[in-house]
Amino acid sequence: MTKKKLLIHGGTVVSASDVAPYDIVIEGERIAAHGLSGAFDPASFDEVLDATGLLVLPGLVDPHVHFDSPFMGSKTVHDFHSGTAAAAYGGITTVISFSTQPKGSSLLRNLYEHERKADGQAYIDWSIHGILLDSSEQTLLEIPELVEAGVPTYKCFTTYRHSDRLMDDDSMLLVLRTTAESGGMLMVHCENDAILEYRLARELDQGHTSWIYHARSRPRSAENVAIQRVIDLMKEERAPVYIVHASTAESVQIIQKAQSQGDPIHCETCTHYLVLTEDLLNSELGHLFICSPPLRTQRDLDALWRASRVGPIEIISSDDAGLPSADRTRLSEGRFDKVPNGMPGVEPRLTMLYTEGVKKGRISLPRLVSLTATNPARLFGMFPQKGSLAPGSDADIVLFDPDIGWTMSAETLHMNTDFCPFEGRDVFGKPKTVLCRGEVVVRDHELIGTPKHGRRIVRKLDRSVID
Repeated sequence: MTKKKLLIHGGTVVSASDVAPYDIVIEGERIAAHGLSGAFDPASFDEVLDATGLLVLPGLVDPHVHFDSPFMGSKTVHDFHSGTAAAAYGGITTVISFSTQPKGSSLLRNLYEHERKADGQAYIDWSIHGILLDSSEQTLLEIPELVEAGVPTYKCFTTYRHSDRLMDDDSMLLVLRTTAESGGMLMVHCENDAILEYRLARELDQGHTSWIYHARSRPRSAENVAIQRVIDLMKEERAPVYIVHASTAESVQIIQKAQSQGDPIHCETCTHYLVLTEDLLNSELGHLFICSPPLRTQRDLDALWRASRVGPIEIISSDDAGLPSADRTRLSEGRFDKVPNGMPGVEPRLTMLYTEGVKKGRISLPRLVSLTATNPARLFGMFPQKGSLAPGSDADIVLFDPDIGWTMSAETLHMNTDFCPFEGRDVFGKPKTVLCRGEVVVRDHELIGTPKHGRRIVRKLDRSVID
């Protein structure tokens, strides 16, 4: 069968290293060629997309979403159908969600269950991370099998002892050793459990139950201590580690120091830590802004932008984990410690980072592409298939209109929630047209794709990138 030929003409193409005007030729699912404007005859193509006045970006990769995930008596608002639809509206063409291993159960079986959930439901491409809750013999034996099955990344926690998720030092060392041997990368949620439990008990003993005490009971010290502890353990068992959702000024300094000493440690932050502060927890609706780690201060926000511009932050994810607002209100019973943690954010990421980052001079356009597309693809074993506009790469492309001004709200977005963390903000830029593997998923701001289009991406890490 003849491959469909498509031309993207007249746009300004942004890569991780350059901004330049040129046209892009797509044949079937792949990018076939580049050329100066006018180099290709439009009459020889099945379709021509006029990108005049638009930025042409590689499709974004969001490596940190929680679709169809149970937590604290609730479940995240996005499954693969609604989550990938919202992602497509936000210019994302690949997501990586988490598959939680029930205590004592099989990592591989859980992977296959997620494949069934996503089958025929995803508008865009997707992959999975594992979640490790222990270092049992079964878990350690399955890690190499998970890597071989194309899931080379998996997360553990240094907290949540009360819900049986804590990975202690003994277990961490075993997992690090197995990770090094199998070619994987360990992702770590870093908050010191002892500090959290101590501070929680102290706040409750003093009768502090309002929303702001979520931040007070999860201090920056808990994150900083936990990250340093992981780095110390890496000295004993050297394996690639990825710190999820770094949120403090000190945490990125700790990570940068470790990187300068040659440790194979990587990190991300999330959109909400770059835009929102803990002051929002002082409002009546403060429980809707509860996430872990908590929102921090303006000082942290400024430091995270600097770290996003020059390192050590390599990726900005969404950590999309929205929960039904009614559930959060009902389950909280007016107490901060009972609120199910997490916020939606998969759709706003590109617009918020363009508005708060590029428009305000905090990051450049190429750095925006690095943080949201190229680096996630590189670190998580999908490059150059994803995160690139080079010939041979998947034709995952966003035509982004940088001149649209609009007000962001739950009503103007397409996420499956009545709550938007960035409600009422005046923003700039919106994806106009989005292609995933050569198929138009969003055209002129409308979802036209099919949930049968998305495929699972089998990943293999590049050791030259992560080690």
